[in-house]
Amino acid sequence: MRIGAVYLAAGNSRRMGEAKLSMELAPGITVGSRGLLELRRCGFRPIVVVVRPEDTLLWLIDKSDGFGELSKFRISPCKDAHEGMSRSIRHGMEAILPEEPDAVLIALADQPFISASQLKRLVSVFRENPTVDFVASGYGDFPAPPVIFNKSLFGRLCRLEGDAGARGILQSPEHRGKVVRYAAEWSFVDIDTKEQLNKARLIWSQVQARAK
Repeated sequence: MRIGAVYLAAGNSRRMGEAKLSMELAPGITVGSRGLLELRRCGFRPIVVVVRPEDTLLWLIDKSDGFGELSKFRISPCKDAHEGMSRSIRHGMEAILPEEPDAVLIALADQPFISASQLKRLVSVFRENPTVDFVASGYGDFPAPPVIFNKSLFGRLCRLEGDAGARGILQSPEHRGKVVRYAAEWSFVDIDTKEQLNKARLIWSQVQARAK
């Protein structure tokens, strides 16, 4: 079973007021690079990184890992990204479908605390339940990205509209899915504002201190 990945990094950072993926959680540790590092460690193939055409890709440089090896990823600029997340998802799906994956993980570049262990658990649950339409992450009752979508939903993903992303698919009773729940809600922190960035920096420093 082959699982590819689409990494959505084409947001407009409207609420932040400036490009957020290049912002640092700590010196040399960028917001946008962290989730992509975890995807790479999990063996997803291929990994398509959806970006805006004007993106300088400086956020790919992560000094903690010698990051920036662009050959390991397919960088795919989306000229329609300004029309909403659905356009980025559709673009990423169109880029990855020629590889004929059995399923596709969709992850967000502004969720820096998603770990390889969480991603591997998603993969494990999907492999144990290969007939479900999706396997989502979640805490409480809310399914959330990252999400593995079975090929049964590829057509729906390629027809998405608006800025809600795939939320409608996850909430629809038409589709059968599983939600893998995690106790640590901070794992799902996404960074849209300066306040959230400051919170993420504090979490990062606490996590690093516990790891020592």
